[in-house]
Amino acid sequence: MRKLTLLLFAVASAMTSTQAQQLPVRATAMMNPFQDHAAAAGVLGCMDLHMGFRNQWSGIDGAPQTSFVNLHGQMEGQNNDFHGIGIRVEDDAAGAWGYTSVNAAYAYNLRLSSGARLAAGISAGFFQHRLEFSLLDMPEVQVANDPAVFGDQQFIVPILDASLWYYDRDKYAGLTIQNVTQPSMEKISQFGKLRRQLVVLAGSEVELDGQWMFLPSAQVRLGSGVPPAAEVLGLFKYDQVVGVGLGYRSQSALIVAAQAKVLDYLSIGYAYELNVSPLAGAGGANTHEIVIGINACSGRPAGRTIPCPAYN
Repeated sequence: MRKLTLLLFAVASAMTSTQAQQLPVRATAMMNPFQDHAAAAGVLGCMDLHMGFRNQWSGIDGAPQTSFVNLHGQMEGQNNDFHGIGIRVEDDAAGAWGYTSVNAAYAYNLRLSSGARLAAGISAGFFQHRLEFSLLDMPEVQVANDPAVFGDQQFIVPILDASLWYYDRDKYAGLTIQNVTQPSMEKISQFGKLRRQLVVLAGSEVELDGQWMFLPSAQVRLGSGVPPAAEVLGLFKYDQVVGVGLGYRSQSALIVAAQAKVLDYLSIGYAYELNVSPLAGAGGANTHEIVIGINACSGRPAGRTIPCPAYN
């Protein structure tokens, strides 16, 4: 009976997770838009590598930790159009639950009559979900060591995202539908699915006095079974080298962000989130996030690429 109860509890937890699971948010999304938006592939005009780590609710045992890396670039097309290609990898762990996703992205980027550009992109790959029973703290040793009950479980499902990206010299907007096909997670529950999520990101670049620029951005995430997540961030940037700013995520966190261009090809971004949700009472429940960008740009190809504020 004890085994049956434990198994039913695990299945019920899995059903809740798969029905209402939201992929991780990132306070540095405007510094690394390709991680969420496949259509942004190739926008920079050269090979661009981003990697990062997010330590959520620092100080809480088993809190989510996310690492990610992506690489994308541009291939020449006809006239003023071009192709973008890239690859994205993400790993997330929260207690005994976790996943790894790997996908390849393609985007077709065309020039509009206004001079702005519009790209449509897709990404396809796999999503490996895992449940590590060995990380569960069970009080009864004879049960905790029983492989029939607590053998680790993992399975793989295909994933597909669809994306649009619009930009000109002083503004940008991206829209992505994640998990378009809502793949079944029936190995956990016959009712479980990896739910669709809508991710919208928009921002602009406003010139202030002298060498100062203001970069406001906003992000919204909508998903079935989870509350909407809205976020705003304003970054003041000096001479396109150093930037600092403040932001807010709905009913969740106050954000302090900074970005610095260390070398011509290297930039570092950091965000600190002060938790204002009910978890704030659990000591140390704040979040740290860092992202590093490396690119091979020596100038953008004339006629085919215009500067996008998200990459300035």
